[in-house]
Amino acid sequence: MTISRQRENRPFKFGEKDRRVFIVSDGELTIRAQNDASGNALYIGKAIVGTGEGESKWQISFQAYDGNNSLTSKTWPQNSAGNASTEYEFSWTDRATYTYS
Repeated sequence: MTISRQRENRPFKFGEKDRRVFIVSDGELTIRAQNDASGNALYIGKAIVGTGEGESKWQISFQAYDGNNSLTSKTWPQNSAGNASTEYEFSWTDRATYTYS
């Protein structure tokens, strides 16, 4: 049996018997979006409620659209190792400065 390492900044709450339970419902997270002129969400960010926009505790994605405003791709910012990451390790304030892949 392989036990994965505890992911830093991953939103969690305390469940039964004070065990950590990862939050999987968006209703328990702060969500931010930056839209283009057509109203399409370009950047979507999620973090634990109360997290500041400048803190490196956000999960951010970038959405691309075609000329018909249809979603064509969803990409993730690269972390310090140069890998696309879905972890909660980015700053919402800096979302436009990251390289997405």
